[in-house]
Amino acid sequence: MRYSKIIKEYSVHTAVIIVILFFPQGAFSKVITQFVPTFSITEEYTDNYNQTENNTDDEFSTIYSAGFSFGVIGKNANMFLNYNPEYTDYNIYDENDSWQHEVELIGEMKVSKHLTLSVSESYVRDLDRTITTNTWEQHDTNTTSGEMLYEFGERNRASLSYSYVFDDYEEPSADEFTSHRPSVFLSYWFTPRFGLNLGASYEITEYDISSDEPETWAGDIRLLRSLNRSMDAYLSYEYTHTDEDSGDHTIHNPSVGLDWRQDEDFRMSIGIGILFQEWDNLNSDESEDLFLEFDLYKNFDLTRKASLAMTGSSGYVPTGDEAASLGFNIYYEAGLLLSYRLTRSLTAELSSSYEIDQFDEPTVNRKDKTLGMGAGLEWNPLRWMEVRLTYEFTDYKTDDTAREDFQENVGMFTISLTPPTPVRFDSSNNRAVLEDRLFE
Repeated sequence: MRYSKIIKEYSVHTAVIIVILFFPQGAFSKVITQFVPTFSITEEYTDNYNQTENNTDDEFSTIYSAGFSFGVIGKNANMFLNYNPEYTDYNIYDENDSWQHEVELIGEMKVSKHLTLSVSESYVRDLDRTITTNTWEQHDTNTTSGEMLYEFGERNRASLSYSYVFDDYEEPSADEFTSHRPSVFLSYWFTPRFGLNLGASYEITEYDISSDEPETWAGDIRLLRSLNRSMDAYLSYEYTHTDEDSGDHTIHNPSVGLDWRQDEDFRMSIGIGILFQEWDNLNSDESEDLFLEFDLYKNFDLTRKASLAMTGSSGYVPTGDEAASLGFNIYYEAGLLLSYRLTRSLTAELSSSYEIDQFDEPTVNRKDKTLGMGAGLEWNPLRWMEVRLTYEFTDYKTDDTAREDFQENVGMFTISLTPPTPVRFDSSNNRAVLEDRLFE
C-alpha cells in the first residue's frame, strides 16, 4: 500500500465523518469552539539503546513536539481534531532520526433521546521497533471505527459497530495487514434481578506478503444475576472459530465470576474459566488451560495529598494489531501509579507494571514477560507550563529465539507548554491515559 493510497483513504474516511456529523441541521447550535496549540521538548538518555542482553550501548536523544487540538462542542454533537507531529534527533544512531505524525479525529452525535452515533479515525506514521524481531521499521497504522448505540432502559442497550484497521510497512513485513470487523452487542434485563448479554462479531484479516486470509467468527452469551445495585454475578460462554490455511482454530471458553461497578473511577470484574483450544493441525494437540478473567480500574484518594490509581485486564485475540504475524495472543497486564503532592506545584510519582503476552500459534509458541518500574517529579511553575523529570526501568524476558532478554534504564527531562483553556478536548478517558503511561 503506497503512501498516496494511505492519504487518499484517510481523506475519504475523514470526509465521511465530517458529513455525518455536520450536516444534521441544528446539531451544532450554540457551539463552543476552541483551538489549543502545544509544544514540548524532551531530553532522553538510555543505557541500552539496542535492547540487547549483552554489549549494551548508551544513547542520548532530543525529541521536539509541536501540535494542536481543535474542538467543536454543541448541544447534540461534538467533534475534535488532534494533530501531533514529533521529531526525534539521536546523538549516535542518527540514521534513525525521524518524524512521527499522529492524527486523530473523533465525533459523536445524539441523534435522538435513545440513539447515539460515534465515529473515530486514528492515523500514525512512525519509525519504531517491532515486537517480532526488535528491528526498526517505518510503518503507517490506521484505525477507523463507527458505532450506533441504542439505549432503551437504565441498563438495556444494543449496539452495532464496525472497525477497519491496517498496518502498512515501508519494507515488506510479515506484520503488514488489513482487517475488517463488524460486531453487534445486546444487553437486556428481563427483571431487576436477571439480565443477559449477547455479542457476536466477524473479522477477516488480509496479509500483504501472504495468501492466508484468516476469518474469525466469535460469539458470547453472559447470564447475569444482580446481587445489589453495584454488583452482578455472571455465568458466561464464549466461542471463537478461526479459519486459516495453517489449520482451523476453535476456542470454547466457559467461565463464572463477579462484576462490580460504582462509577467511572471504579470497575472490577473477576472470574475463572477454562480455555478449550482445538487446532486442526496434525502437529498440534487439543489443550485445556485455566484462564483468569479480570478487568480492574480504581482511583483511591489515600489522603489529601496522596492518590493511587490501579488498572489491569486479561483477554485473548485471534490476531494482535502490533504483531499480526504472531497470531493468537493471550495477554495479562496490571499496573499502578502512586502520586503524592509535595507542594502546591510539585508532585512525586512512583509506578509499576507487569505484562505477559503468550502467543499460542503452533508455529510460534512464544511467551514474553515485561516488568516496568518508574519514578518521577512533576513541577508546574506556571498554569501553562509543566516540567517533568522521570526515570524508567524495564526488565524484558522472552523464550523466543528472534528476541533477546534485556534490561534498560531510561531517564527523561521534559518541558511542555500548553495554554490554559476553559474546556479540554481529549478522546482518552482517565483509564486510557493511565494505561498509555504504564504499558506503552
